[in-house]
Amino acid sequence: MVKFGVHLPQVAVDYDTVKSVALECERVGFHSVWLTDHLLPILGPAQQSYLECWTTLSALAERTANLRLGTMVLCNLFRHPPVLAKMASTLDVISRGRLELGLGAGWFKTEFDSYGLPFPKASVRIAMLREALEVIRKMWSDEKPTFQGKYYSINEALCNPRPIQKPNPPIWIGTLKGGKLMFETIARYADGWAVGSWYLPSINEYKQKMEQLRFYCSEAGREFGSLKKALGVGCILAENRTKLDEKTKKFRPAQVSIEKYETTQTQICGLPDECVEILRKYVDAGVDHFMMDFPDVTDLETIRLFGDHVIPFLK
Repeated sequence: MVKFGVHLPQVAVDYDTVKSVALECERVGFHSVWLTDHLLPILGPAQQSYLECWTTLSALAERTANLRLGTMVLCNLFRHPPVLAKMASTLDVISRGRLELGLGAGWFKTEFDSYGLPFPKASVRIAMLREALEVIRKMWSDEKPTFQGKYYSINEALCNPRPIQKPNPPIWIGTLKGGKLMFETIARYADGWAVGSWYLPSINEYKQKMEQLRFYCSEAGREFGSLKKALGVGCILAENRTKLDEKTKKFRPAQVSIEKYETTQTQICGLPDECVEILRKYVDAGVDHFMMDFPDVTDLETIRLFGDHVIPFLK
């Protein structure tokens, strides 16, 4: 079954707005909502407010009942992995088993510099991510979890209460253009592979990446079919062509024509039936989760339109 999630707004919004979007997603049948994990806005003025991922997700755990609650993705270097394992276990208990834990190596150097955080080279960040994943899984499963690595160590770091989900909350790792090290990490440690919504790969490009990942799964002795596949999709959706053109004019860069913006490969611009047609091609290619990124997500009509006229035709 194909599942749909929504990236919630975090920049220049208050919590009540985030909550209202999440509750509407739950009402119209979305499977999950997702938050990004940054300390500063990636685009636009740095002075804009940016709600922190984990505390916002914790608040939503209490306000929602059925939605899966995901992080796409937490930056490993922001939180000490043994502490994160404890935090995640607690949130899984509070949410009654609804956590989806996305974890990444970190990439936005500006926020590291601003907050005085070390930013080692990529190979080191990935090595730290691997150790972090080992620590987290041990703390979720072992009676007396112990680990000694190059970057992290634990000594009978008890994690009670344990997560509700068995064997563990799903762990997602996101990358499309990542190379050998990231694909090896996904094959060895992840329950799911996610591609972010910054760029919508062509069907052929996506299939090529899947074949690469299939190879690394084989090298790790892992069944490729056991890995969930998620695709982030930027989407401008409208009920008719007139409204679609209005939205396109609002969100497109000034130097890009409407026609080019609506046909660009980086996102979907269309009516519900057009959106269904495009998404179905990715389903046929192997995608089983979509994480939708709507630029007008705070307009609840967009959420309702997708829930009523797209989701039912792709389940």
